[in-house]
Amino acid sequence: MRKAAPIIIVTIACVYLLAYLVILINPVFANEVPQLGKIILGMIALGMIAAILALIYTLKIRLKEIKEEDDDDLSKY
Repeated sequence: MRKAAPIIIVTIACVYLLAYLVILINPVFANEVPQLGKIILGMIALGMIAAILALIYTLKIRLKEIKEEDDDDLSKY
């Protein structure tokens, strides 16, 4: 159950970012944006892709932490 929450949150965030990315890039392929706008939108798109990759990487680390976590970790304190 502890693994479900991070997976759901990251999935929702990635779907949101991907949907926003599609909406953002759609005018570029329709040739409705001037050249400078294409460059700016491309840089924004790269940032969003980097954010998605960072979310996935963080999820991988978090799942590894959950797997290695002690059930009685409060006794350490």
